[in-house]
Amino acid sequence: MDTRQKPFNPLSRAFGTGLLIALALLLVAIPAFAQAPGGNVYATTTDSDGAKLPGVTVTLNGQGAPQVAVSDVNGEARFLNLSPGDYQLQATLEGFQPVETSIAVRVDRNTTLDIVMTTDFGDIITVTGGDALLDPRKVTAGTSVEQIELEKIPTARDPWAILQTVPGVKVDRINVGGNESGQQSQYIGPGSSGDNAVWSIDGVVITDMSAVGSSPLYYDFGSFEEMNISTGGSDAALSTGGVTLNMVTKRGTNEWRGSGRYFYGDDSTQGDLEFDASDLGQAGPWNGDNAQEEFRQGNRIVENTDYGAELGGPIVRDRVWFWANYGRQQPKKLTINDFPDNTDLESFGGKINAQITSGNSAVAFYNNGEKTVVGRNASPTRPGPAAWNQSGPNEVIKLEDTQIVNSSFFVTGMIATVDSEFVLTPQGGFPDGPVADLDPDNIWRNNFQHYETTRPQDQARLDGSYFLTTGEISHELKFGAGYRSVDTTSLLAWPQQMISLSVAGLAALNREGITAVSSDYTSLFAQDTLSIGNATINVGLRYDAQDGQLDSATVRGVPGFEDADPASGFRGLPTATFNGGDDGFDWETITPRIGVTWALGEERMTLLRASYSQFADQLSHGTVSQIWPVAGSFAYFTFTDLNGDGQATDFSEINRDGFLFDTGYDPLAQTSVNQVDPSYNAPLTDELILGVEHQIAPELVIGLQGTYRILSDLAENERLVIGEDGAIRTHRRDDYVLAGTVEGTLPDGSSYSVPYYGLRDGISETQGFRLENGDREQEYLGLSLSFTKRLANRWMLRGNVTWSDWTWDIPESELEDPNTYLGNLNVDGADVLFGSGAASGAKGNVYINSDWSYSVSALYQIAPDRPWGFNAGLALNGRQGYPTPYFRGNVALPGISTGADTAGTAPIQVADSDDFRNEDVVLVDARLEKEVQFGDLGVTFSIDGFNLFNESNVLQRQSRLNVGNADHVQEILSPRVFRFGVRFSFN
Repeated sequence: MDTRQKPFNPLSRAFGTGLLIALALLLVAIPAFAQAPGGNVYATTTDSDGAKLPGVTVTLNGQGAPQVAVSDVNGEARFLNLSPGDYQLQATLEGFQPVETSIAVRVDRNTTLDIVMTTDFGDIITVTGGDALLDPRKVTAGTSVEQIELEKIPTARDPWAILQTVPGVKVDRINVGGNESGQQSQYIGPGSSGDNAVWSIDGVVITDMSAVGSSPLYYDFGSFEEMNISTGGSDAALSTGGVTLNMVTKRGTNEWRGSGRYFYGDDSTQGDLEFDASDLGQAGPWNGDNAQEEFRQGNRIVENTDYGAELGGPIVRDRVWFWANYGRQQPKKLTINDFPDNTDLESFGGKINAQITSGNSAVAFYNNGEKTVVGRNASPTRPGPAAWNQSGPNEVIKLEDTQIVNSSFFVTGMIATVDSEFVLTPQGGFPDGPVADLDPDNIWRNNFQHYETTRPQDQARLDGSYFLTTGEISHELKFGAGYRSVDTTSLLAWPQQMISLSVAGLAALNREGITAVSSDYTSLFAQDTLSIGNATINVGLRYDAQDGQLDSATVRGVPGFEDADPASGFRGLPTATFNGGDDGFDWETITPRIGVTWALGEERMTLLRASYSQFADQLSHGTVSQIWPVAGSFAYFTFTDLNGDGQATDFSEINRDGFLFDTGYDPLAQTSVNQVDPSYNAPLTDELILGVEHQIAPELVIGLQGTYRILSDLAENERLVIGEDGAIRTHRRDDYVLAGTVEGTLPDGSSYSVPYYGLRDGISETQGFRLENGDREQEYLGLSLSFTKRLANRWMLRGNVTWSDWTWDIPESELEDPNTYLGNLNVDGADVLFGSGAASGAKGNVYINSDWSYSVSALYQIAPDRPWGFNAGLALNGRQGYPTPYFRGNVALPGISTGADTAGTAPIQVADSDDFRNEDVVLVDARLEKEVQFGDLGVTFSIDGFNLFNESNVLQRQSRLNVGNADHVQEILSPRVFRFGVRFSFN
């Protein structure tokens, strides 16, 4: 019997099914409005005595056709899901003086206007627009980055560079003027891993579910109108508790507008490396007294160009508009030891907006991006032929229609498709190139593995809003339903179906691995935003059903080695067909959201906020494929070096009678060595946010927010073993016995002594794991001070200072395997450690965690009315140094194998991840720009300086001990570099 205590779930699954049916019926009658790539305007009309005025005609002009609403019996008029930009609003009623105001609409913000109509006739009354910086209706935590900041603050011009400016978000790399562009950063949010990040463009969810949490696209940075980043909150439209990034592109209006730009920098603008030799790895017993004599900076910019253009205007004025864009970014770099990495990111797209009737509007959107790379992951361990060449197009298509049924009822429907594919081909050639060899220095020679994948997605969504009043309470009811399907088909194979491991005197035969999985995501949500007096209350409920399938696939056998050899134990590597099946589990969750905002005083210049939310993780294709049976399979043999090159060159050198072991697989590929608990469900996050915001000037708001999260029902892969009775079961603590102790000296001179464990006699492993929900939990506590100043009086500012603590809560019952593996200390109270991994470049020893960080973006207009006036921009980013979790590699764990009858090895961490950190990072970037106006044409000349003080902080050290380069510096902050640019714009 399962006696585990589960996190709070307000509704049982049976009741949840009933609620799902009820909500579906409700959606038929009252469709609803979900999270969208726009902002809202709420206007309340009163007379001079404060009485509500119904029947006021409110006209909004700005980014498209004029929109007209008539205030209802409560004097309220609304405009929802507006494209970001500047608008003009006019209110008229017979017998009253007209009122006009200008307002700015931003993504995920609500602008509230109190319009007072008077009978004193004269000139049209002009009032100051509402301040959306202080928004009592806002139900998400996070940041919006407006177009002026995207254009005028110095950045590397990609979304990952913007993410590091968001409170609580940490990234794995520091991008100095483009030296990290062309590869995606990995990142974490405040109490959320990157696996729960969500990417969307113009409201279309495009998250790559195979590399879950990453983006399938690269972008034309000049196409963005605004970027909105959410990190939590009580909005029931949020699907996960991770970082949700929505990029909103520009659109056409009644005015012809366009821009073009060209940015350039190269090695002639790059500073000299200034690195103190005392920071190099010192000699000691941890590296065999092998001191580091020099360091060569990696990812040095050779040339970096970024150019593009965008144009929009009317096709039929007040009826149909278009917008189109083209962008190209070409970062060319030298990695460590001068291996070239040349990337070409090209994108184009467009949008058509149409006002079909006065109450119906439609949008068609298209985006195409293609990435090509020559020399991806080129490094000292993967030189020349072992580097990849990458290519692959990606596109997004969206059709959306919005109907205003009446002043209280809005509905939107959307369908979209995302096509994503890419190929990573080793420069040594595939499939007939030379056999790849891992030599005694752990360097790949001759070739490397090949990978190709297609990842199409389709989705549909129906959303709406309905407004009503009950007594003194105003309600905004939101409902939404969505469906998304995602497929992945991938091939992973090695040239000639073989690998040479001269490092160990072995050869491995490879039966190619194919992954073919799919998943479906169905969601419903309902929420009510209640406004009464100074209080705004948001109550919501969300239902998610996430289901995966294993599709059929055929894998190619290894010619001449298809048949088994019972005498040696070799099971053969035949061609095999898998007929598909279920992934073994389904995820259904119902998660509550509730938030309260209280505005203090009559002026409502201070907001107090509190919210509780529960989130479910998103289902990745890596999880779906837990029991996938036809992944890459290997059989290991000794070889005879017939040609004297020290490598296994082809099948003729393999000793057929020298079979050693193979990886766990079923030769007929109908079953997997892994298992999954049929009741395995989505891991959960419970979030509590407390905050206060205060407007200290008309355009300046400061805020303090505390976030507390508990992550529970976390995924655990439990080792499958064969007990003394011959039955397969999950491992237990008493299956392990002390096998030895790793001892040595750390680079600070202190000693370590860490025990390690293996399986006891009578217990053997199956090489498989069982996926289930565990009882481990993670606890996150964060505090952020933020400040936002809109551009007014010649300056703007956005920034934050964040502190956080993220630790494990591990009950004794969860310590079945007591080994302290790298990144998983198995210690209650230890820091939660997030490694970057090497998939996106040479980041294998980068761990993202930081207890504190800060970011400031600022712009100041110097003498804007003078001919010599110019703008100065600043970007200041700081964080605690990256941790260095020292470990011992290749520790033999008896009975735990990488193949049959072969003792496995593991990396055993020997020091706490927070005990050793590299120096803190402070990066100062600045921009000077001069704007020149020639009638409607504006020209801006700019120079950006990155890492202005030419800091050379250590970012990464070799954390593996007892190797020749232990504690040697592997990466430092890239030196100062300048970028020159010119931008043209007209309107």
